[in-house]
Amino acid sequence: MMHKHAILLVALMGCVAPVSSFAAKVGDPAAPLAIKLWIKDSPVDVRDGKHIYVLEFWAAANPASRASIFNLSKLQKKYEDKDVIVLGISDEPTNTVLNYVKMVDNQIQYSIAVDDEDKTTSSYMGAYGQNRFPYAFIVGKDGKVLWHGPLAGLDPALDEITAGRFDLQKIMKLDAARAEVDEYLTLARAGNPKAGELGRKLLAARTNDVAQLCSFAFRIATDRQNTNRDLALAGEALDRAEKLAPAKTTQMVLTRGVVLFESGKQAEGLALARQALDLAKSESEKAFVNTNLRVMEKRKNAEEKKGDQGPIKTNAPLEKVSTSSNAMIHPNP
Repeated sequence: MMHKHAILLVALMGCVAPVSSFAAKVGDPAAPLAIKLWIKDSPVDVRDGKHIYVLEFWAAANPASRASIFNLSKLQKKYEDKDVIVLGISDEPTNTVLNYVKMVDNQIQYSIAVDDEDKTTSSYMGAYGQNRFPYAFIVGKDGKVLWHGPLAGLDPALDEITAGRFDLQKIMKLDAARAEVDEYLTLARAGNPKAGELGRKLLAARTNDVAQLCSFAFRIATDRQNTNRDLALAGEALDRAEKLAPAKTTQMVLTRGVVLFESGKQAEGLALARQALDLAKSESEKAFVNTNLRVMEKRKNAEEKKGDQGPIKTNAPLEKVSTSSNAMIHPNP
């Protein structure tokens, strides 16, 4: 049975944007930082061999980025005695970042820097095919990129890395599997007839892997910009996962809820998402489910308001969830 952190990492590594093919991958040497201005704390070298670096790419104008400050500060405090340094990097104009940091300075308990003409952002976000903020990378003491993904996955990843349980080879396989799904989604978005064949191949390759089947279904369902989503394929992947699993998991129940919601069965989907929240054990799992649940509720509320109907009830804390952008269902966690 997979460790609970490993299951969450599978899910989170699926929650990324399909943006063409990747030039860089997990396990590659980290690119040097190109920084215009260090706003909080002293300059660092991510390849110094002494620390584990968390590089968070954010934007002051992005609500999800602003909402992440509290959790990133907690994360820095939690791992500060384990040689972890958290660094937030923004590619916005210097004055924009300076003014925002000045306003919330006492809340930010980690390093902040301004990118030099998008050079660092391109070396990480661009090279790894990402375009949604906030997004994070972990660079190990060996100077290699060990992990990248939405912020909800940082704590479990750091826990495994600092405890010596991190399996780079496993994460590299997950990253490769994610890249395959990226290719499929890119073809599907373009209406390429090869997408159907590739989708069936990816389903067959994941036949005996519950986590990967759920991740595949989740990626399909949450690619809302894709007018050619194959929700039937997502449902088939979940059917296979449910036959394999001895009991319901948070990932499985949430994904089924998302697929139903995206299929037009919003009430049923929300009910399952709330069940997934009850099943969630760790704080990371709860945050992941909460993000999706909040977005589903906001979308349903928006549709009901158009019809002069009252808002639905929510049990997901608003302050912890993005109110814009596009990562889980598809704002940006």
